[in-house]
Amino acid sequence: MKEEMSLGDIHVPGADLRVANPSYILESHKPQFQQSNDQTTSVANHSIKPPTSKRSQLRLQDKGLQEVVDGGMCLSMHQPWASLLVAGIKMHEGRTWYSAHRGKLWIAATAQKPSDLEIQTLETNYKTRLGADVLFPKTYPISCLLGCVDVVDVLPYEEYLQQYPDGESSSPYVFICENAQELSLKFPIKGEHKIYKLDSQIHKAAKMGLQITGR
Repeated sequence: MKEEMSLGDIHVPGADLRVANPSYILESHKPQFQQSNDQTTSVANHSIKPPTSKRSQLRLQDKGLQEVVDGGMCLSMHQPWASLLVAGIKMHEGRTWYSAHRGKLWIAATAQKPSDLEIQTLETNYKTRLGADVLFPKTYPISCLLGCVDVVDVLPYEEYLQQYPDGESSSPYVFICENAQELSLKFPIKGEHKIYKLDSQIHKAAKMGLQITGR
């Protein structure tokens, strides 16, 4: 007779890690919203539109698994928003689309050079929000891989507003990011539209770069 095995019995080779049984959370998707002025460059190949059905949907969430997996998925963003995100200054990234992606997300800067006015305006806004002692990036490089964040949730705007009444985004959907990590060595990269998979060699080098800097 074959023995039954639950997900909680799975052991990852080479690591003392046991994965807890995942929990299911009921989630109702909110209606679409008009596009906002929040930075919305690039959308994801692996992002999906929320179901049109009004019924509640089951979403599988297992934060332990999310933290373990690094599939090399990347999002390209305009500067100065991109550097502010990997510096941990910007924590919420708005989009006009919903994504099912959770876990590590690498951030690349597009080829568009930011204006001095854009940089000054954003830095002033974050000084007002976070305090005058915020350490901003010294430079805002373009066309390169900057670092990564952990996406812990993607919230429709109405739900986002309930959880973050003073939130920094007004977009229809908001990526909630944590654990920002910046690469000390930036890798030149040509970004793509939407969330895309990094070249395997660049991904490997980037992960080694985080280990070298002790992240």
